[in-house]
Amino acid sequence: MSRARANAEPGAPGGRLLLISPPELEPARFEPQLAAALAAGGSAGFLLRLAPAERDAVVAAAARLRPLCGAQGVAFLLQDEVELALEIGADGVHLGAPEAVARARAALGPERILGASCGRSRHAAMVAGEAGADYIAFGDPAGAPNAELGELIAWWSELFVLPCLAESAAGPAECRALAEAGADLIGVGALLWQDERGPAAGIAEVRRAIAG
Repeated sequence: MSRARANAEPGAPGGRLLLISPPELEPARFEPQLAAALAAGGSAGFLLRLAPAERDAVVAAAARLRPLCGAQGVAFLLQDEVELALEIGADGVHLGAPEAVARARAALGPERILGASCGRSRHAAMVAGEAGADYIAFGDPAGAPNAELGELIAWWSELFVLPCLAESAAGPAECRALAEAGADLIGVGALLWQDERGPAAGIAEVRRAIAG
C-alpha cells in the first residue's frame, strides 16, 4: 500500500486487507504468525498497534516485523508514533485522532502513508482528507460492524475518491459485506491471530468470502 497506490487505485475492487497487530505481542513468537499471514497474500499493509508500551518495546517489535513486510511489498505502519516512524523508516502512520492529520502530514512529508481513524464522523473524515490523509477509516476496531457502518462506507465511496478503511471486529461474512459496501481496505486482527488453523487459513477464508 504505497502512497502512490493508495491515491491511484481508490476505485479498485474492495477487500484488500490491512493486518492489525494484537495489542500485546512477543516479537519472536509473533514473527512466524505475521510471516504466514503475509505469505497468504491479499494484504496491503500491516499496522503495529500496541497497547501503551515503552518506546524500546515498539522499536524491538518493528525491528523484527518491518523486514517481513518489506520482503512482501506490504506497507509497514505505526499507530500514532510519527517521530518514531521517521526514525525507524516505517512506511507510514495511522492516527487515532483525525485532528492531528495536518501536523502529521507536515512531519511525514509527501512520500509516507498517512491514515486516520474517524469513527462514524462524516465531518471528521472530510476534514482529514482535506488535511492530507491518504485514507480514512470508519468503524470501531473493538465493535462488530452494522448497517450504519455499511451505509457510511457506501456514502463515502460514492462521493469521494480517497480510499476508505473499514475498522471493525468482522468475520468473513462481514468482511464481504464491507467490501460490497465500497470499503477499499478492511482491517483484520484478532480474526486471524486467534484462528486455531493459523493466520494463513484465516486470510484464505476471508479472501474467499470477499471474492464470493
